[in-house]
Amino acid sequence: MRTIKSIAELKRLASNGGIEVSILLAGGAIRSSKFVDYNPATRKWRIENYSDGSTVRKLSDTNIVEAIRKNALITEDV
Repeated sequence: MRTIKSIAELKRLASNGGIEVSILLAGGAIRSSKFVDYNPATRKWRIENYSDGSTVRKLSDTNIVEAIRKNALITEDV
């Protein structure tokens, strides 16, 4: 398990075909899992929420930035 510490790190990890991440909620008792893909050529995000299958295109439409600030965004893909 690895904690993602910055947006720059998330961009780097997500730009090679995407990455599965989890936001730790309730002190880590609950996880909100997502698939995050970043295209550096177009600077576009695609975030798929596993809980409901929805997809968003803006990082600001998620709670990922707040999770990074709280050291609550993790991945097991690396």
